[in-house]
Amino acid sequence: MAEHPLTAVTTYGKIRVYKTHTKEMTMKTVEEMLKELEVATQEMIIVPNSWLPEGFHNERDGGRSLAELNAMCEDIADGESEHQKTKAIKARNIEKMRKQVEEKSIFNTHKGGTDFVDLSGELDWSDNEADEIQLHRNMAALVGGMVNGGLIDADDLEEEV
Repeated sequence: MAEHPLTAVTTYGKIRVYKTHTKEMTMKTVEEMLKELEVATQEMIIVPNSWLPEGFHNERDGGRSLAELNAMCEDIADGESEHQKTKAIKARNIEKMRKQVEEKSIFNTHKGGTDFVDLSGELDWSDNEADEIQLHRNMAALVGGMVNGGLIDADDLEEEV
């Protein structure tokens, strides 16, 4: 008797997962699938404001998901909110760039004072900390704006297979 393709278990704890709309097969471990289930369950369960302390209320939705509450509790445990962490990353990046500008700046001194002329070389951006997801969103928005503004044609962006 043949097994149903969605329940076929292969060796080493892997399960075949079929994407019916693309007809692709991907392999996921049981642990990966359980983690996805945990995340989905936490996003699905909503705790009403009446059960939450005042500081955790969400007036727009009338409650918060378990995933939101977990993220808020992690911020409290860390002592830093996501906004504070982002500000700290920006401050470190600015300091790195400031040092490079100081080292590579060319000045012209005259009797009226000193003027900045140019940089002796390019700045090295590779050391900077980056939020890859936000970087992707910014690049997508830039390309979308270029298409909407008529600077580039959307057909030029499509890959040929």
